[in-house]
Amino acid sequence: MKYTDGSLRNIHGDLWQARFSYRVEKPNGQVAWKQVSRNIHAQTQKEAQQEKERIRTELERAALLEEILPPEVVNSPKLSTFMNEKVDEQLRSGLIASTTYAKYKSEVNLILRFIDDVPINDITTNMVRTMGQKMLSSGYARETVARAHNALKRFLYLALEEGCISSMPITRSVKPPRLVRKEPNALDDATRKRLLGILDEMPDDQLTLAIRLGLGAGLRNEEALGLQWENVDLHDGAIKVRNCICMAGGKVVEKGPKTSAGRRDVPIDPDLVKRLRARARTVFGTQKLSKLQGFYVLGDTEGHYYGHHALSRAFHDFADKWEIYGTTGELATFYSLRHTYATMLLRAGVDAKAAASLMGHSSVAMTLNIYASNDPQAKAAAGAVVADLMTQR
Repeated sequence: MKYTDGSLRNIHGDLWQARFSYRVEKPNGQVAWKQVSRNIHAQTQKEAQQEKERIRTELERAALLEEILPPEVVNSPKLSTFMNEKVDEQLRSGLIASTTYAKYKSEVNLILRFIDDVPINDITTNMVRTMGQKMLSSGYARETVARAHNALKRFLYLALEEGCISSMPITRSVKPPRLVRKEPNALDDATRKRLLGILDEMPDDQLTLAIRLGLGAGLRNEEALGLQWENVDLHDGAIKVRNCICMAGGKVVEKGPKTSAGRRDVPIDPDLVKRLRARARTVFGTQKLSKLQGFYVLGDTEGHYYGHHALSRAFHDFADKWEIYGTTGELATFYSLRHTYATMLLRAGVDAKAAASLMGHSSVAMTLNIYASNDPQAKAAAGAVVADLMTQR
């Protein structure tokens, strides 16, 4: 096997990618060209070029060993080693955030519970199929099994690209379980109004203001927790979503929104403006938000944020006490408030593109697919329109 001199490109900063091509002769005599790539960390192009040459030499040596030695003698990384190294590499290179890293590590651990940790070139189609079957029989949700399947598929494609395996063991016959889309558990209009009535009878605190931010601005749990005073505009009545408090690998992590669409400005109603102004005055002792740089709206005067699990538990207890249930018949969660906000926007006739922007969705289709068909009142109104049209002659 003979590798080409290869190409080199800068991805960003000190991260480079070297790509090589090699010629493969098929059993029928036809010739095909395949590619393999490697990531490189180097401060200059010259250093990256030198590392590229070193990698090419290693590839040539490994190819020579494959020609001389039987396949079982040639070293192949174990599945666990390969997957963990790839995830660690992505974190070091800045390609993924710490929250995504924790998610990928969790997927790796789940995969290794249900598939033998063998050399990666020993993975078979049947092993992948059996992994999914064992997960389902162990009680894992179809969504979880599908994520594990797709994660393994992603790692195996990397292994194929790097020449660790000669063919893809996940074939068309091995598919993740079919997912059934779960309807969002939004509040209907009567429950939403009852919730607001309950809040109006309660003094404002961390929980009640968090609920108002979820219901009146569509903030996720982590976005409400991460909201800082410098991102609140009480004059124009708007908040800027720029910061999140998340859990990653059992630890609290502060980061920006997951996507660029998640960085957004959201208008808030005058009543919420009044309540936030009162919190700044009574809790933090000032109405000049410029003095509250670095402080969290739902946090304390020491600069600490409201706890991630504390908010979830507090809302669960609140919803249970006041019997706040969503349209699916399940007890509402904090995320139900965001669902309600989206449903409310679309029902009120807000332009779908504007609604998607306010929600922080990357596409209008995402907003419409999730929410447009779930509102019972909207469906009833549509039915009335059709009935009226059908009577016209």
